[in-house]
Amino acid sequence: MLRNKTNCITIDAHILTSVHLKRDVKIDCYLPADIAGHPFLHLLLINDGQDLRTMHFEDILDELVADNHIEPIFCVGIHCSTDRKNEYGTAKILDYKGRGAKAALYTRFVMEELLPYIRKTYHILSFTEKSFAGFSLGGLSAIDIVWNNPEEFCMAAVFSGSMWWRDKDHDDKDLTKARIVSCTAR
Repeated sequence: MLRNKTNCITIDAHILTSVHLKRDVKIDCYLPADIAGHPFLHLLLINDGQDLRTMHFEDILDELVADNHIEPIFCVGIHCSTDRKNEYGTAKILDYKGRGAKAALYTRFVMEELLPYIRKTYHILSFTEKSFAGFSLGGLSAIDIVWNNPEEFCMAAVFSGSMWWRDKDHDDKDLTKARIVSCTAR
């Protein structure tokens, strides 16, 4: 485990060996430097977590927490794999090219491996609320996981979401009914 520290935020890097995904999954945990002093933390999972370092996410969080714009929060950036288009997507419906074939396995990784790992590693039995966010296709994945696990998550955030994900080619005449997100929301 690597550890970097800003003023208010600590970053821990971990590698989880996933049974479901059959690969090592890198995660970066952004947490309050004085985590013991915050018994009622919110959890935010973020797909495409490898991009958080590039955008200096720790500095953004550090400033927001230091200036009291947000309560301290526990964020987990989940690094995507080289098979991103298969792990992200919707768990119950593949897109028209068969992409998203591992989305159900990715959901199982999050629910059965990642969340228990976080709870055990950081000795947190429960979070006040849990949310999931992502960029582009990672946003679609986040919304799918939250939608299908309302007992676990209360919110989803999508940045530049791939809501075009559909079960028919763009040449099909009625694409409004082909969008998978609208199909699963019915």
